[in-house]
Parts: sequence; structure tokens; C-alpha cells
Amino acid sequence: MNLLTRLYWTAYLAYHLRPQARYAFRPLAHIQRDQARRVQQMVAYAYRYVPYYRETMPRLGLTPDDFRTADDLSRLPLLERADLQRDPLYFVSTAQPLSRYLHLRSSGSTGAPVSVYWDAAGIFLTRAAGERSRVIIAQVLGKTAGYREIAIVNPGGSSQCIREFSLAHSLSPPGVALRWQWLSLYDSPADNLARLNEFAPDVVDGYSSYLEMFFAYIEATGAPFQRPKVLTYGFDNLSPSARRMIEQGFGIPTFGIYRANEAFPLGFECEQRQGYHLNMDLYPLRIVDGNGKTLPPGESGDVVISNLVNHGTVLLNYRLGDLATLAPEPCPCGRSLPLLASLDGRSYDWIEIRGQKIHPMALHGILKFEEGIWQYQVVQRTPTEFHIAIVPMETCNREEIRAHIAAKFAECFGPDIRTEITFVRELPRTAGGKVRAVVALRRDPPSQ
Repeated sequence: MNLLTRLYWTAYLAYHLRPQARYAFRPLAHIQRDQARRVQQMVAYAYRYVPYYRETMPRLGLTPDDFRTADDLSRLPLLERADLQRDPLYFVSTAQPLSRYLHLRSSGSTGAPVSVYWDAAGIFLTRAAGERSRVIIAQVLGKTAGYREIAIVNPGGSSQCIREFSLAHSLSPPGVALRWQWLSLYDSPADNLARLNEFAPDVVDGYSSYLEMFFAYIEATGAPFQRPKVLTYGFDNLSPSARRMIEQGFGIPTFGIYRANEAFPLGFECEQRQGYHLNMDLYPLRIVDGNGKTLPPGESGDVVISNLVNHGTVLLNYRLGDLATLAPEPCPCGRSLPLLASLDGRSYDWIEIRGQKIHPMALHGILKFEEGIWQYQVVQRTPTEFHIAIVPMETCNREEIRAHIAAKFAECFGPDIRTEITFVRELPRTAGGKVRAVVALRRDPPSQ
């Protein structure tokens, strides 16, 4: 990458970084105006350069003038992950050669790839938006630059690719760059703990399922631990019991970040930690039922997003595959960005008992508040038989946990329900490094 190009993207990043620290506190009307402007610009761009929209919008009698606000995006067909898997280039802009985009590939739970192409401007805009959550971490650390961070990631995954792309395309001003180290989530907790202790980071970031296993190992062994000042997590959910142990037992504040290959960062936790503040100016998000109808706050449904910053793969009115609930009330922190109250699982996590579909939150409600559990995975083996693998805390009473969970399953789903409960050191991971909390008996192949 030549110096002139790197200087350009450095200046571009610096320009967009300037308003981000306080952006979430701006009046909602101001944020909505920014959102509407981006909607109009992205729809016009997609209509001109992206094959799918060039063909679909005229077929439906739509033009860019029909899209003035984020609500209008629901006039487009609801895109599914299967659509993106089937023909990823159908959604990629022809404005630039394919070689100029950053190609992110998610292997997913079944190995079925999801390919997303990002342009440089989209990468740097979302990197700038990351400042909205970074200022919260900086407040805890007491400094805004020069701190040390470790990321425990899937080697070669999206986080590493994005950072390497950014470093190759821009310059880091002296005194601003963080000291950084990558660790692999496929390495053992013992090996990663040794590396962490040597590096002594201020911040640790990673998959929440791996961090749960990591802290369970430390608790069980009492191994020496150079404690970071902040823990951030994403990609999958951190259980309430693990979070309590990390924050209260180890004294480390934790913050979640909602991110996906198709849109990052979608949202972030603030000091109140009551949910994820949604970056609605960049990624309008709505919650829908199975028919694509928008649900009100407080009701759980499928997450549908529109990416207004990526000019590579353009995704508008796209079902992400998550189940979530919008908060009915604003966050007391004073930020204007709306709040996602909870991430409830994946849309393919629904189980079926006696012909009735059961929301995964019914299972999470039994297990996630059970004292003494770090992690769990529920696998439906037959319509009435479940295997539950549990990574326990060292001091838990295993027989009490086994009896309590079996009784709750029978109470919730019927006396004919059978549960086999085993205690394990770690849970199996998908090819992308995630742990699926619920594995249904019958489901459509998941796309991530």
C-alpha cells in the first residue's frame, strides 16, 4: 500500500473519529436525520451498482425516491442468509473491482460459508464508530491511549482480518497506537494464561464462551493470574453466572459488544450494562415475527438489519439470524441510541416438543441463572430426550444441579421429558469457534 493511500485513509479515519465520543448522547432527532440521509444515499447507490437491487427494485415498481427513512426499507424483500450463501456476488457492488474489497468468510455451524465483502470506507467508518464504546473502556482504565490489549480470537477470523486491513491501509500516530497481541481460542486456557501473564494486558477481548472456560480454569486451578482491568466480549453470549463470577469474584468489569461479519459494531454495552446501545445511524435494526412483521419493544423475534456503511456487499432488510428483544424504555445513562434489551439466541435454536415450537429462551431461563454453572449446551436427541452438558464451577454441588435441572425440565415441558446431564471441562465448538447453547433435533441448516 503506497504512502499517499495510507495518508488518505488515516485522514479519513481521523475526520470521522472526531464526533464519535459524544455521538450517542446527541438528540434522537439528529441521529434520525443522519440515519435517513444514509438510507437515501445507500439505496441510490445499490440501485445503481448492485445487481440484486438493480433487478429487484424495478420489478417491484420501486425507485430510490421511494426510500426516505429507515422504515421504508421494509418495502424491500426480506433477505435471508441462504440468499447470501447461494450467490454472494449478486449482492456485491460493481463500482470497484472485487480485489479491492476485504473478503470476510464465516464458516458457520454447518460449514456453509457466508461471504461478505467490505470496502475500505465502510471498514474505517465502523472503526471510527467503535470509539463510542471505547470511551467507556477508557474511563475505566483512566487513559485513552497507550494501553495494552489481548484478543482471544479465531485465527484468521474477521477480527484479525479487519485489524490487519486497517493497519495496511492507514498510519497510527505516535502515542495513540495500542500494544496488541492475538491469542487463539483453540489453544488451551493454560497456554493462553501463560501468554496473558507475560503480556500483562489492560484489556482482554474474546468469544464469551471461551472466556467462560478460561475463567473456569483459573477458578478451578487457582493459577497465578495477571488480572486485566477490563474484559470485553462478543460473538456469543456471556452467561449471567459467569459474568457475576468474573465481576464479583475476580473484580473485572465486563462489557459486551454486538457484532457480526455483516455489520460491526451493531451495538455496545454502556456503564449501566442493561443491554446493547444500537448504532442505528449505521445499522437500522428491527425485530420481526416469522412473517417479517415488525414487533413492538418487549417482544422477542428475529433481528433484521440494514447496513448503511458498507459499499461492498450491500445488505438491506436482511435477517441476521439472531433472536432478540428491544427495550421498551431508554437507558438511564442518557444515551439516545435505542437499547437492545437481550440477545435471546439464534433463529434456528427453536426446539419442537409434541409438535409445538419452543423458544430457546425457555431453555435459557432454566439454565442461565443456575448457580454454579459456567457454560452449558442443550442437545435435543429425540422429541422427549435432551442431553445437557455443563461446565461447572469448582465449588458447585453437582447432584443438586442435576436434580434441579431435571425437575425444571419436567415441570416446564411435561413429566415424560428425559434429561441426561453430564459435567465436562469444555463444550464443542463450531468451525467458526462459537459454542451453540441450544442444538435442536430438527432445524433448517443454520447459516452461521
